[in-house]
Amino acid sequence: SSVSISLLPPSSQLCPGRLLCCVLHFSPAQEQLRWFQGRQELTGHLVATNVISNRDWTQQFLVLLET
Repeated sequence: SSVSISLLPPSSQLCPGRLLCCVLHFSPAQEQLRWFQGRQELTGHLVATNVISNRDWTQQFLVLLET
């Protein structure tokens, strides 16, 4: 499996920055991603794709967090 996290710059002064996590080529499909700041779980402003199946029987998904 492969995980990458990227900081996306704000699109304007009113729009916050965003963290994008890409989880690729994993199996089985019961993966879960949670964001934490220290010990506090961040649950607001999350956007996630559904788990997508690849041709090689692995899965992938993306999660975006506004910071």
